[in-house]
Amino acid sequence: MPISSPLLRKLKYFSKVSVKIIEVQTGRILYSAVAEGISSAETKEESLRDACKSAFHPLVWMFLISQKPAVEPIKVDSAVKEEYEKGEIDWTNGYIRAKGYGFVDPEKPKGKAKLLAERAAVVDARRNLLEIIKGVHITSKTVVEDYMVSSDIVVQRVQGIVKNARIIGKPKYYDDGRVEVWVEMKLENLVKAILTNTKESEGGEKAEVKEVVIKIPEGIKACVYPRILDENGNILFDASQYLDVKKRWDEAIKYIKGKVSSSPEGSMVIETISAKGCDVVVKKEDVEKVNKLKKWGSCLFKFGKLVINLVI
Repeated sequence: MPISSPLLRKLKYFSKVSVKIIEVQTGRILYSAVAEGISSAETKEESLRDACKSAFHPLVWMFLISQKPAVEPIKVDSAVKEEYEKGEIDWTNGYIRAKGYGFVDPEKPKGKAKLLAERAAVVDARRNLLEIIKGVHITSKTVVEDYMVSSDIVVQRVQGIVKNARIIGKPKYYDDGRVEVWVEMKLENLVKAILTNTKESEGGEKAEVKEVVIKIPEGIKACVYPRILDENGNILFDASQYLDVKKRWDEAIKYIKGKVSSSPEGSMVIETISAKGCDVVVKKEDVEKVNKLKKWGSCLFKFGKLVINLVI
């Protein structure tokens, strides 16, 4: 029985996974297998096996499937969120959310009045969502609105994803006649909407680690494409230069509020000393680690396997 591609992509993040597919009515086991590492896991991505299997063994990642991970390099405390008066950006889980309000007209029939109020609240929420989106930092110096000003195509794309933002939860009614509605959209969809031309990185050395953990100071401004600088302000690593980060942003970049274990197995930890907007400045002794990240990136980003965890 073939396994779907989305499931295969999730299975590749696990160092050991037991899979059983059971027929609901009879309880009969239709499929059973144990996958250990990428070399034996069932996958259609032959090019990934050829390019990276000797260098990379999948990591159990707690965000993908609710199963106890084999390695826990990071203890997650909470999500990294950017709060606004009428919404929020959840950088950890990759969502932008906004709320809107409508008012129930007491002179109309109750059912119709509620329906109209909820519709008005959704329109208001999506309008607020657009305002929040415009201010999302793509890099330390650019926000989404900069891309919208310079490109009508980007405007159309952004308006399209805002229009399709989904309603979450149930409408909340207040005693004063207001009704509150929340909507949300994926950050990944925004990244794709403003996708600019980037030359695909060629080659790429085989990685010696499963993931990269960057310990960053509090006060950093989260953005879509973080950069790593040396103490002199030179750019050592720029995530925006990898086409596959843009295509699979939600698989490549994670902002996490938590603690890094003293010796995270299979991970490379990069220490930073300060933040400059959305950029981080790395310790002098860790510059070589950043150079390794740059060399490995094009191989592992290409297959969505290298996760950069920015831990606050």
